[in-house]
Amino acid sequence: MLRKLTLLTILLLSIQLGSAQKLTILHTNDMHSRLLGFGPEADYSPLSLNDDQTVGGFSRIASIISGYRTKQPESLLVLDDGDFLMGTIFHTSEAKTGFQLQLMQKMGYDMVSIGNHEFDFGPEELARILSKSAEKAIPGLILSNITFDPNNKKDDSLEALYTSGVIKPYRIINRNGLKIGLFALMGIEAADVSPNAKPAQFTEQIQAAKNFTRILREEEKVDMVICLSHCGVVLDPEKGYTGEEFALAEQVPGIDIIISGHSHTTLTKPLIVNNIPIVQAGSEGRFVGKLEIEKTPGGVKMISGELIAVDDKIPGDPKIEQMIRDQEELIGTDLFAGLNLNVRKPLFETRFDVRFNQQTNLATSTLGPFLADALYYYAKKIDRNPTDVVMVSAGMVRDEILKGKDGKQLPADLFQILPLGMSDIDGTMGYSMCKCFVTGRELKNILEAMLIARNKSSDYFPYWSGIRYKINTLRMPLDRVYEIELGNDKDGYRKIDPDKDPSKLYGLVTNNYVMKFFGVIKSSTMGLLKVAPKLADGTPVTDFNLTRIDRDPNSPGVQEAKEWAGLLTFASQLPDLNGNGIPDMPEKYRNIQASSESGAKINPVLWFKGTNGINVAPAILIAAILAGAALIIF
Repeated sequence: MLRKLTLLTILLLSIQLGSAQKLTILHTNDMHSRLLGFGPEADYSPLSLNDDQTVGGFSRIASIISGYRTKQPESLLVLDDGDFLMGTIFHTSEAKTGFQLQLMQKMGYDMVSIGNHEFDFGPEELARILSKSAEKAIPGLILSNITFDPNNKKDDSLEALYTSGVIKPYRIINRNGLKIGLFALMGIEAADVSPNAKPAQFTEQIQAAKNFTRILREEEKVDMVICLSHCGVVLDPEKGYTGEEFALAEQVPGIDIIISGHSHTTLTKPLIVNNIPIVQAGSEGRFVGKLEIEKTPGGVKMISGELIAVDDKIPGDPKIEQMIRDQEELIGTDLFAGLNLNVRKPLFETRFDVRFNQQTNLATSTLGPFLADALYYYAKKIDRNPTDVVMVSAGMVRDEILKGKDGKQLPADLFQILPLGMSDIDGTMGYSMCKCFVTGRELKNILEAMLIARNKSSDYFPYWSGIRYKINTLRMPLDRVYEIELGNDKDGYRKIDPDKDPSKLYGLVTNNYVMKFFGVIKSSTMGLLKVAPKLADGTPVTDFNLTRIDRDPNSPGVQEAKEWAGLLTFASQLPDLNGNGIPDMPEKYRNIQASSESGAKINPVLWFKGTNGINVAPAILIAAILAGAALIIF
């Protein structure tokens, strides 16, 4: 009898050891401090169901996590793939409060990787944020392919967080009897758009992945390897999905699962590359990804993968929501105090959506011209020096204006349209508005340079105010603009001749990030386009900090004018069209407001009009060929 029981025990144990061990992974990415649902925020009511059209919101996500944690506490893993910061008023206080990561811990996150936007304020400020966050419990933080400069102290405080274990290159979690190894990568493109990460740098991704996969497999003896990859996948209309994570899956077969981020791609189902599932949940908490897998004797097998919509069908967690609202009140009181705005009082209203989508045709955006006009108004209002032209770059725009129920827009709705940046002088939040002065010829050269730049990246697509210009697409690149007008709808426009008065200077406004680009146009075009930004008195700009607009020149120092503040100021003075005491979005922004007129002009005059010389030789050559052909024919 004892022998039979022993054999039965061995048999049951062998069946158990050979059976599949299941795991559910909930994943998010690119949350960008979207703690509240959108849009607009005034409609967001997570504690009641089926009464608004908003999406996202951390209290709703907390409820999703809690529901799965209750059902399967031992087999749930909750991960975020970076860019958890930057995008709303909530990121502005992180160095003081460390609120968001502490909140994510309470929501049930196990692990968070670090993305490119965490470096927007530089490694020293990131270290301050993470140190403050780690004063209380936070999720595990990982980033694997970062290196530090031993000869530069600016990244020492971040490096110290690795030494102390606040951040680690990899981590191990045990779930449902499985030993799970996780590492995280900063992608190539993500690293390229992280100039403020310096002096810290990022090593080559594939080699880093191979190295940490080997460590986890051979040294740590894990059952499963998960890569949090802030690299991205994108949809090519002709080739289908492609991106850095495809190369990762193809060249590092030791990875079992790739949680993707950075590209804000909504994958409704996993991409399977080299038998490795790649998943991504869009951005900003619109969805929570759910991946069900099992570990079998034959390896890791995917059972299913889907997205859970975070909408008004999901009840928000009351405790999490109250924490967020308390933090919002605290931040809003401080951030908007100088503008005399109430964080919960509508700033203005709109009868229609004002759209912006960087993944589609930026030329059809109705928001871009609105933003440029807002900063044109603000610059003229606060700066004693002339403002002729304003440019807003698409890469700075992070949201759009949605009508929602009744069109009411809170101050936070507008802040999160232009939320990026921080002063490296006084630490104030937001990109600073800067003004340089250029000649008419240099203004044309800037227009030409932006035509090229926008074709290289959608981030560089420009929106203008104060200027209209015409393009002949038959002319040579870098010399296609043949007519420029300056002015506005109220006062009218006037044509300028780029060469008529070389001493005449025009005030050009953009932010401090883009302003530096004007200074390298000459070198980046190998001297073909010459631009030398100047101060109001005509002296060349040697320090771009001197171009920052002072919103209060009567006070000591420079009170930097911020893009977001200019937008809120402009919105607050719009006309009240329906008499309810709230400013209204002007009707003209319902339709596209194009600054440029483009066409193929065969008129010989338009081949040479306003030329900077680049178009002359090809035009003469074409004319000679046509003349020769005419002689042969006739």
